Amino acid sequence: MDPLAVLVRESAQNSLDAADPASGGVRYSVGLSQPRSEQLLRWRSLLCPGPERANLGIEELFNAGNPVMAVISDRGTQGLGGPLRADVALTPGADFVNLLRNIGEPRDRQFGGGTYGFGKGVLFTTSSIGTILVRTRCRWQGLLQTRLIAAALGTGFQRDGRVYTGRHWWGPIIDGVPDPMLDTKAENIADYLDLPPMHPDETGTDIVIVGATLGTVAVGGEDDEERPRTVHQAAEYLASAMMWNLWPLMLPTDTEVVPLHCHVTADGVNIPVPRPEEEPCIRPFVDAYRALDEAPTVIRRKRPATVLGRFAIRTGIAPIHTTVASLAAPFTGSAHHCARMRAPRLIVNYLEGPRSTNDVVHYGAVFSADPEHDQVFADAEPPTHDAWVPDKLTGNAASIIRRAEVELRTELATYVEQQNGMSLSGGTQPPLGALSSRLAGLIPTASGPGADGSGGVFRPNGGGAPAAARITNAPRMVRLDGTLRIVAGFQVHPASRPITVQVVTSVALDVGSESEPPIGADSPVVLELRDEGGRIIPGDTVTVSPADRRDWIVVIRPASGAAAKVRLLVVEDDA
Repeated sequence: MDPLAVLVRESAQNSLDAADPASGGVRYSVGLSQPRSEQLLRWRSLLCPGPERANLGIEELFNAGNPVMAVISDRGTQGLGGPLRADVALTPGADFVNLLRNIGEPRDRQFGGGTYGFGKGVLFTTSSIGTILVRTRCRWQGLLQTRLIAAALGTGFQRDGRVYTGRHWWGPIIDGVPDPMLDTKAENIADYLDLPPMHPDETGTDIVIVGATLGTVAVGGEDDEERPRTVHQAAEYLASAMMWNLWPLMLPTDTEVVPLHCHVTADGVNIPVPRPEEEPCIRPFVDAYRALDEAPTVIRRKRPATVLGRFAIRTGIAPIHTTVASLAAPFTGSAHHCARMRAPRLIVNYLEGPRSTNDVVHYGAVFSADPEHDQVFADAEPPTHDAWVPDKLTGNAASIIRRAEVELRTELATYVEQQNGMSLSGGTQPPLGALSSRLAGLIPTASGPGADGSGGVFRPNGGGAPAAARITNAPRMVRLDGTLRIVAGFQVHPASRPITVQVVTSVALDVGSESEPPIGADSPVVLELRDEGGRIIPGDTVTVSPADRRDWIVVIRPASGAAAKVRLLVVEDDA
């Protein structure tokens, strides 16, 4: 898994674990920037010289140029509360100590996401010098308190006969222990470093990864060359990673509350985070997730009788082209996977299922582990929380994990077998006259404002002689005069007599096409046909004479929330 995806998973998990129930949702953001001139000098003056004998490379980092600062922020959280020292008796909610003093402490919340230990490790390893700075505001002993401290994880060393762990902190030394700066002093340094603003009565946390490493991106070519990501490229990847790993929490609940609001910036410029309900590449998973509350399949173990979780699966139209929303996709090509999750609604992984033989469609499934066994599934996760590994467990717990995967694979295989036996191009053939040729295309329709316009694949039905008309430009969604429309291009083959072309649309179903829509249901409608010279023919039919232009565009009003089937019915006149 890409380190930036791991960073998103772990940092968002920690923010969600600290959510304030009264906030109405966590606001989680990652900002990437390269400080210059005066701001760079401020960072240098704060961190240099580095801890003695630490060999972190802090001075070298600042001397080399413009390091990247990655600022992970959350609001609508309770901040990192609890005592400041690890030697103070700990109680639930000792988040400051767990993140900044202790390594690998287990979570203390039911249905929590994981541990601060691995989340902490990711923060430090993403820094090229193993250094972070943390500013947090929390309630401690009934009062708001702001805390600011820098910390580093380096290699261990010995000095004066003592062994040191390699952990370092920047802060005032009190009784031989570095403590965070508090309240006014902490706020002044935060302002000095231009950390994100925080309202006086607001709680939350900012974590700055100093000298962040952004990974690489393939540039193509025979040698598959990899180059370091730019700040903008990394920000686009982070936005995609948020969608693929956090999307269940980005959807509104039954009470219309969005648990997690995600934001990304690159050098102060907002990078849009894809809306999962509007992205064709992930939409089947969203539809399946919503079906969990409507008509789920209950996954069970027979002996002993055990409910393992809930399952749902949905099919969508596979997008032709990849977009920035797919940058962090955990698989290549169209979806044929099951998103597995636990009670926190964080994606654990995408379990691969069999592919459909029809590449026009893709499918997505969702499995949510039963809350009664949340601890079992949590214990099966490795430190990266991206799998369920039964070998980590024994006895009944291992059996639960193994049986859940067997049942899921069976459900996926059964579904695909059923789908492969169905035709998406079924229907009754009408009488067409002397010559009839048909081409069919499945295309997505708008589910709301902002649909991206990805088109579907179209292919001829049957073979034989060349068609009298053929689709030349794949159907795609566009915005015409501020309104979403489906457009496709077709060309009429030269002939010695007039050719009549009718564009026929219908709602596409998993088992064919809708022959007659339900009463009051929306249907796709052909609005007009346009030739390359600007001629507009209202309606769905045009007669093309030998002297007319051959290239045409069809404009279709989509049916809300449904996929459309488009066919060309071509009649070559006998006269």
